[in-house]
Amino acid sequence: MLFIYVLYYHLMLDKELITTTVGSFPALPSKKEFMDAYPRGPDPFETCIREAVNAQLDAGIELVTDGQTRNVMIRLYASKLRGFRIRERISIVDDIAYRGNITVADQKYLRTIIPEDTGVKGVITGPVTLVNSVENTHYNDTYEAVMDAANALGREAAALAEVCDVIQLDEPFLSVEYPEFASETVERVFCDIDVPTSLHVCGDVSSIARELVELPVDILDHEFAANPQLFDVYDDIDHRKRMAVGVVTTDSGLESMDTILGRIRKAYDTFGTGCMIDPDCGLRMLTPEIAVKKLEYMVRARNVFMKEIN
Repeated sequence: MLFIYVLYYHLMLDKELITTTVGSFPALPSKKEFMDAYPRGPDPFETCIREAVNAQLDAGIELVTDGQTRNVMIRLYASKLRGFRIRERISIVDDIAYRGNITVADQKYLRTIIPEDTGVKGVITGPVTLVNSVENTHYNDTYEAVMDAANALGREAAALAEVCDVIQLDEPFLSVEYPEFASETVERVFCDIDVPTSLHVCGDVSSIARELVELPVDILDHEFAANPQLFDVYDDIDHRKRMAVGVVTTDSGLESMDTILGRIRKAYDTFGTGCMIDPDCGLRMLTPEIAVKKLEYMVRARNVFMKEIN
């Protein structure tokens, strides 16, 4: 089965300007769904996954995610790894270690509700971001904490690679502070991965772009819509990374088709048809209506552009 997934993704790589999403989508269970699930009722989050996935499919997205509907990115992983205490403020209270699959079951469920020609992207919260987003009351050394987290998340990545076509690591903290051991953490997470890997770093990464292109990943994913200067930054760097280019912002305003089309033209001029097209970041903070419109406009603009060049 893994061979089939990997083969399909490599075939999909030949498609021009593939559309995808960064991860999250605004789908939450209702109070009634939560109540119906207690104590042994249906999983209310499967409804949310269906909602998130169907929104992507209806818009025409070709590489989908599960919408990260179960929790926000930090709590989603901290609550399943050993070593974290979950209160109003999350704390590291013991050695960080893997306790079992975190999002694998959701990816398997996702596979059952999508067409065979649709790709699946598994999303993992990065170890640098995870450790630096919580209170550390256990480790004396941040490096040791991050490496333990990277080892644990590497086991989740390996499990996801059995189900997903692409594995994405979310490391927004790298644009705030770039540690000297960044490459080592990425390598540890992806050391047992046989499918394409992606690194999403939001914010203005102009100052670390030369470091990012040296990281052991296949795809770099950034907020080009909010930070258009990144086109010039990466155009000046000789690299072979595949780029995932954000062409719609994650604020509540809807860009015009002309604006999105202009960003796609810039992406094509800078990176060629091999680049991927997606929103700047996750859409969790938007209303479902706005999130859907963002995806629809993005895909429509991509399709208009493909007609132009073909």
